[in-house]
Amino acid sequence: MIHWGIIGAGNIARRFIKGLSYSQNGKLYAVASHTATKRTELKALYPEIVTYDDYEQLLDDPQVDAVYIAIWHKEHYEWARRAILKHKAVLCEKPATLSSIQMQDLASLAKENQTFFMEAMKTRFIPLVLELKKQLDEGLIGDILRIENRFCYDITNASQTRYLFDQEQGGILNDVGSYNIASILDYIDSPVQSIESSVQYMQGVDCHDQITITFTSGQVGYLEIAMDENLSPLMTIYGSKGKITCMPFYRPTEATIELNNQEAYHIHKDYIFDDFYTEIEEVHQCLKNHQYESQRMSLKDSIDCAILTEKIKQTFKEENHEI
Repeated sequence: MIHWGIIGAGNIARRFIKGLSYSQNGKLYAVASHTATKRTELKALYPEIVTYDDYEQLLDDPQVDAVYIAIWHKEHYEWARRAILKHKAVLCEKPATLSSIQMQDLASLAKENQTFFMEAMKTRFIPLVLELKKQLDEGLIGDILRIENRFCYDITNASQTRYLFDQEQGGILNDVGSYNIASILDYIDSPVQSIESSVQYMQGVDCHDQITITFTSGQVGYLEIAMDENLSPLMTIYGSKGKITCMPFYRPTEATIELNNQEAYHIHKDYIFDDFYTEIEEVHQCLKNHQYESQRMSLKDSIDCAILTEKIKQTFKEENHEI
């Protein structure tokens, strides 16, 4: 039984706890939060857990086998690094780091210490996504030509948005862009040739981005992300023999397949319990097999996502003279 400690006690941590509750291979053991009210609330819900007001104390607890890091983006690297050095398996919310150098350092540490690390890219473990990946690899729609995805929401009336406007870690690319980028890179394996971007700003951070990535293979990825407008989170994958659409692309349960000159059909796969469970079970399986990384969301995958994110940010500077 894997004993989990959680660093952070916000909404995403609580969703993780729910997903973990379905597992026969792991259990919630401890939570660390700097906020007393959050510790009290979780202790009331889960009286058996240990609570800490200091993250280091949780990492020093010998009963903690694995750590889920669910704090602000800019704190991920420090606490993931400390956890690895104390040989705690790490599942770190996306983006795992805010730079490729930081991600490369975590990857090196994970290998050197033979300690598991994975960025929490739950999309990669959604049952329908696994099925689509398998069928696409088998040539379902022929050669993949273009992928488009969108993740746009509106924070106009949101109450807790402070971190989104933090100059160090804020902006929509840092917030949800990881999902879009990781999804495109899941289906296109080619060096980047060029990037074009159109970006709008709000309070000094990017709030609406439209990005076109052309790969040396000739394939194209297009993503639109926003926090100033609600748009359907649709993904369309275009191939030489047809196309696939699904929504929301980051945790879909149904996809529509349209093959050339054939009637469209649908495939459906429900979550196993919820959209966190399969990601958590991947960690459990890797630990059982004494692996320091997942093949489905590898250390290299996270490095590639971080590098592409940096390249996109560079186009913001070049084309918009911002950030």
